Amino acid sequence: MEMHEMLRKVPLFSELDDAELRAVASLASSIDIRKKSTVVQEHDPGDSLFVILDGEVKISTYSSEGREVVLALLGKGSFFGEMSLLDEEPRSANVTTMEDSKFANIRRRDLVPLMMEQPAIALKLLSEIASRLRKTSRVLERISSMDVPHRLYSYLVDHCHRFGRHDNDGRYSTILPTHQLLADQLSTSRETISRAISQLKKDGILVQGEGRGKMRVDADALEEMLDDF
Repeated sequence: MEMHEMLRKVPLFSELDDAELRAVASLASSIDIRKKSTVVQEHDPGDSLFVILDGEVKISTYSSEGREVVLALLGKGSFFGEMSLLDEEPRSANVTTMEDSKFANIRRRDLVPLMMEQPAIALKLLSEIASRLRKTSRVLERISSMDVPHRLYSYLVDHCHRFGRHDNDGRYSTILPTHQLLADQLSTSRETISRAISQLKKDGILVQGEGRGKMRVDADALEEMLDDF
């Protein structure tokens, strides 16, 4: 598949016409990176945007105590590196592949002139940055004000709405991150997450789905538990 056809499936570029899309595609180079490899390292110079054409990455940083803090998991159609792209500051986080992945890489020196010519690209980029800032704000609020079970409930509701498929019975079918990744994102231990997940399964709020790693989630029940908090 040609680069412009792959970029057509990316929300950032979805509203561009064919000529605009081909202009973006002409700037992009394709990169294949193996699972568990570092794509971007925190504090390194940043001069390009990465679009995930296939695969999944983990965005993370480290606390002052040396603990890894997972900020986000991004999959196909998402992008990263936009902060350094706009302000020319060093990378603000580490990016590691969770599986074999393919990226489109676009350098700042090429993309900025195009954004000046095509404001729709700049507006979509800014909209995504605003959305991520809101999500980060919610994460910080969740960690500072909630106990671990309620942090998990909030995370699961958000995850279902963003990545899940709403079934006819009102549940969401989705694939959840590993217990360790959940713990890293919610600033707790894997054992604590495992206990909370086990309790949700006993209560029937989480039900094992068909297929490896799949889960069916009663998001309405989780939202009621959050309302009672």
